[in-house]
Amino acid sequence: MVIGGCVLMESLGADSLRCGRKLVKTGDSPATLLASCGEPLYRGKSQAEVETEEGKSRVRVEQWHYKMGEHRLEYVVLIYHGEIVAVETGSR
Repeated sequence: MVIGGCVLMESLGADSLRCGRKLVKTGDSPATLLASCGEPLYRGKSQAEVETEEGKSRVRVEQWHYKMGEHRLEYVVLIYHGEIVAVETGSR
């Protein structure tokens, strides 16, 4: 996964999230995510490892957590510099 000219090194589960009939995918903006899926259950911040020409480094990313139902998986959308860079699947 490339973010800001860097390669995201984490292992990720998906590159899109379906909210009803709408699909949000990597490259979309947080505004598109909000319009399609609504407010997240939780917003947090974390670090992601990226590889640059100089080597590996860590960058700060936003995490927006969504759960689409009681028995459904949790999804964590990673946002970096105003762009969705990854969608991770979590627990039920």
